[in-house]
Amino acid sequence: MTEAIDSINAVLLLAVRYLSILVISYFLASVVFPSMIKLFNDAGLTKVNYQGKKIPFSGGVLFTVMVPVITIIGMLLRVKTFTAENCFLFMFVLVATGFMGFFDDQLGVHEVKGFRGHFRMLFAEKKFTSGAFKALFGGIIALVFSFGSLEFIKDGWPFWVSLIVNFLLVALATNSVNLFDLRPGRAGKAYLSGFIIILAFSGSNFLNFTSLFLPILAIMIYYLPFDLQEKVMMGDSGSNLLGASLGIMMAWMLSPVSKIVALVILVSLQLLAEKVSFSKVIEEYRVLRYIDEMGRRSEH
Repeated sequence: MTEAIDSINAVLLLAVRYLSILVISYFLASVVFPSMIKLFNDAGLTKVNYQGKKIPFSGGVLFTVMVPVITIIGMLLRVKTFTAENCFLFMFVLVATGFMGFFDDQLGVHEVKGFRGHFRMLFAEKKFTSGAFKALFGGIIALVFSFGSLEFIKDGWPFWVSLIVNFLLVALATNSVNLFDLRPGRAGKAYLSGFIIILAFSGSNFLNFTSLFLPILAIMIYYLPFDLQEKVMMGDSGSNLLGASLGIMMAWMLSPVSKIVALVILVSLQLLAEKVSFSKVIEEYRVLRYIDEMGRRSEH
C-alpha cells in the first residue's frame, strides 16, 4: 500500500512540474512578446508579407530570448531532464541557431533559394551569401551537439555511425521547418506536427527527455495565433530554432530504426524543396489546404 501511494505521489509531482513548466513558459512569453514587437516596430524591423502587408519580422526571436530563461526555470524546479549536460547542449544549439537565423533574416539575399543556390553562388561566383554562412555555421553547431550527445545517448551503433546520424538529424531538421515558412502559421503547424510524431515514436525515452521541450511547445501555443493573424512573421530566427529542437528530439528520443526513417524523410524534404513548390502541393490537396488555412485570416 505504501509503495502504491509513493508511486502515485511521484507521478503527481512529475505532472505538477510538467504543468508548471508549460504555464510559466506561456506566461513569460505573454509578458515578453508584446514589448518585443513594439521594439521591432520602433526599430523598423518590418517586412512586406505575401499579401503586401508590412508587419514585424523575425518574431521567432521570442524563442531565442526565452530559451535561457526557461532552462533556468526547469533546473530550479528540479525536473529530471534538466541536467547540466542536457541543458548546455539544448541551450547551445537553440540559441546558436536562433542567432544564425536572425543573421540571415537581416542580412540575407533572399533572391537566392535553397542549398544548391547558395553554394552555387559560393563556388561559381565566389560570393559568400548569408545562406551559405547559415549552412556552414549550422553544420558546426550540429557537429558539436553530436559529439556532446555521444556521452549519454547509447544507440548500439559504432562511434562514427552515431556521430554522423545525430549530426545529420540536427543539421537537416534545422532547415526543414524553414521550408514551410511561406504562409502565416505554416511553419508553426509543421513544428507541432513534427513534435507530436516524434513523441508518438519516442517509446521509453518519453519521460527521459520530453520535459526539456515542453517550454518550446508552450511558447509556440502562445505565439501561433499572432503568426496566423499576420501580426508578425516568424522568420528564420524562429523556424531554424524550431527545426533544430525537433532534430534534438529525434537524436535523443527515437530508436535507431526510427532515426533512419526520420533521416530518409528529412533528406527527401530537402531534395523535394529544390524541385517542387510545397505551397502548390498543399493547394492541390483539400485536406492539406484545409489544415494549412485553419486559424488564418481570409485572403479575400
